Amino acid sequence: MKKDISTSIVLCKLFSAVFILFLPYSFFAQGVSGINIDTCIKLAVENYPLAKQKGYLQAIGDNNLKNLNGSWIPQLSVDLKATEFSEVASFNIPGFPSMVFPKDQENFGLNLNQTLFDGGIIAQQKKTDIANTETEIQKNEVELYKVKDRIIQLYGSILLTKDNLKILESFMEDVNGRKDKVTSSVQNGTMLQSNLDVLEAEILKTKQKIIEANSNLKALCKVISLLINKQVDENSSFADISISAVNKTDSIKRPELKLFDFQQNLMDERIKLSSRKTLPRLVLFGDGAYGRPGYNFLNQDFRFYGLVGLNLKWNISSIYSVNYEKKNLMINKKMIDEQKELFQLNLNTTMIQQNEEIEKLKQVIEIDKAIVDKRKAVSKSTSNQLDNGFITSSDYLTELTAEKQAIFNQLLHEVQLGIAVRNLNITTGN
Repeated sequence: MKKDISTSIVLCKLFSAVFILFLPYSFFAQGVSGINIDTCIKLAVENYPLAKQKGYLQAIGDNNLKNLNGSWIPQLSVDLKATEFSEVASFNIPGFPSMVFPKDQENFGLNLNQTLFDGGIIAQQKKTDIANTETEIQKNEVELYKVKDRIIQLYGSILLTKDNLKILESFMEDVNGRKDKVTSSVQNGTMLQSNLDVLEAEILKTKQKIIEANSNLKALCKVISLLINKQVDENSSFADISISAVNKTDSIKRPELKLFDFQQNLMDERIKLSSRKTLPRLVLFGDGAYGRPGYNFLNQDFRFYGLVGLNLKWNISSIYSVNYEKKNLMINKKMIDEQKELFQLNLNTTMIQQNEEIEKLKQVIEIDKAIVDKRKAVSKSTSNQLDNGFITSSDYLTELTAEKQAIFNQLLHEVQLGIAVRNLNITTGN
């Protein structure tokens, strides 16, 4: 066949090479004989390694909340101390008994701290951690969403490769049929041997292309098998992509938009948390110990002693640093707004282009049908002319190639239309 038909094989190989570079590893599950693009997308999302991270991120968030709840539990610590001094104070006043303190001190104590009022920091930290967990989970959803686009392009490559194989086999069948008639004419002396040689050479070239296309199809099937965790092969039935699946709606439901909202909420919670840092904290504390000396250093006997009290801390100077922290958070919030606006702008421009592409392909396919009818008629006429010796085999192959190319072009545009419809739905998130 001509160079135009073989370009489809090159394109399919390019698709295969790109996808193989970015594949995750997984084991095959049970095989399937029939499959459609919706099933592939669903299975790819479910089996992609990132899908498991949602549970991990939620578990981390839950653990953080439990840890914050522990901040209200009384904080108890053990303090064990033994010291030996080289010298100690002594009193030797005339008329009074002398007093010499021991050079060793031993204390075993317990320290207790209980927060009574923290300015709402712990409660706000919980809200901030929840917002952070939601944001991280949504980031994961955004990455998972990208898998859908990979599946669409891969699925389209498989359909094109299978269509190309059908046309190559049809071409081979037509040339073989014409070869039998030309062989008879050559044997009868009514046609030159060169006509038969041209047909036989074309048959060999077509066999090469069929081998290449089959190899490429096997590779693509292995790729999609890994992504969806289902065994498919070149004999599996791949349904055409429906062109009626386009969702005519102006609403956009992309996970990125939800991520922007979560990020904005996270910034709001962090701003509130910063404000809490300027409030005072009230802590109840207590120390109890056994040893010597106690708080009465004149008494050097081993005994129990302790204290209890309230501690109010208010770092007034933190207002200065918190003010700048809040300003930075507000700047980050504005940046998220601009990122969201830019994302929506890009989506709108992409949707305009995709809608135009869909309308263009619909019109092109209508013309494809007319071209195929004309090419079939021309090809049929040239086959009769070859049988009657009016043209050479090269002339016949030129028109037959043009017919098969026209058929492939129609199939190519139909697959492209299906992909364009799916791409529009992916773009809108519907």
